[in-house]
Amino acid sequence: MMIPPLKQVVLALALTCAPVALAQEDVRVPLPSQSASLEVTVPDVTLVDQHGRQVKLWTDLVRGQTVAINFIFTRCKTICTPVTATLDKARQQLGRGSNVRFISITLDVNNDTPERLAKFAEPFHPGPDWSFLTGEPAKVKEALVALGGYVPDKESHRPLVLVGNALTSRWTRVDGLGSPSRIVEAVKEAQASSAAPPELAAMDGTAAQDAAAAKYFTNTELVDQHGKTHRFYEDLVRGRTVLINFAFTSCKGACSPITQHLAEVQKKLSARMGKDVHMLTLSVDPTNDTPKSLAKFAKKFGAQPGWYFLTGSRENITLVLKKLGGYTEKPDEHNTTLLIGDASTGMWVKSPAMAMADNIVAAVEHLNDPR
Repeated sequence: MMIPPLKQVVLALALTCAPVALAQEDVRVPLPSQSASLEVTVPDVTLVDQHGRQVKLWTDLVRGQTVAINFIFTRCKTICTPVTATLDKARQQLGRGSNVRFISITLDVNNDTPERLAKFAEPFHPGPDWSFLTGEPAKVKEALVALGGYVPDKESHRPLVLVGNALTSRWTRVDGLGSPSRIVEAVKEAQASSAAPPELAAMDGTAAQDAAAAKYFTNTELVDQHGKTHRFYEDLVRGRTVLINFAFTSCKGACSPITQHLAEVQKKLSARMGKDVHMLTLSVDPTNDTPKSLAKFAKKFGAQPGWYFLTGSRENITLVLKKLGGYTEKPDEHNTTLLIGDASTGMWVKSPAMAMADNIVAAVEHLNDPR
């Protein structure tokens, strides 16, 4: 049987500048593969940008963003300008509205004042999407160490561009002296890691968007942990920001840690829970997950009003799970993705359910920011 292309995407979700020749020995040090998986924890240190403004690296620049970061110093006579030029070309290729933030951090805090950074940045015409950063030596060093850009001798630094998606914690390093298209490719891969199925994309016009969302999500009836019946779209999704995950009560693996983690997210969103924010945990085991067992499970993790644990007839829950990419024949193989979205605007992202709580909250808070 042929599967329509749009459904194929949902099913897939369920399965879960030319090089510059330089003689310096440091440039020839092998760079990590672009596909390498990196562990990066961005510190929330206060730094200073090229305009003299204080910014927090994590809170103001990285959280909830896809970012491209390089490491430079203004007196550099070798790779700094070429790497920054390559980054600028990648920025131009991505175009306006790419929703990518660019960050350049100095390796020479003793010399690189905001004014000198601003002068260095001038040829690249940075807008509000590109920050050139300096600051107190200890704080700059902390940032450089965490991002993999620190070297004891600034003259020996490598031409790295760190590309990452803070929501999904996907980080890669790219050769900044290679083609700008390699950076563009890494950026798009990072963005794609949090992209929701295209079926959930926005349509032109509020009425059209609402009609499309109602048709897609349907008003299939599900039952919550209190035994109350809800129409899925009208009662739970429409007009709200929703966080949707998949679990089952007899799970011996990821379900309990994920639900405990989402309880922390619930606390951080407490002022909005049950109002303009709903959390929906859909059972992938409707045969065994009764409202009573779901109520016990929800109570164990301190679920508050606005967090619905949902089951229903196998036919109904299967329909909704398939719409969301959460259906599985075997509960133990269920999807651990968290979907975050607003059906009224068509803005949706996906995240690992165990992503940092602050990342998830940032995605909720900035979901409908201009892109």
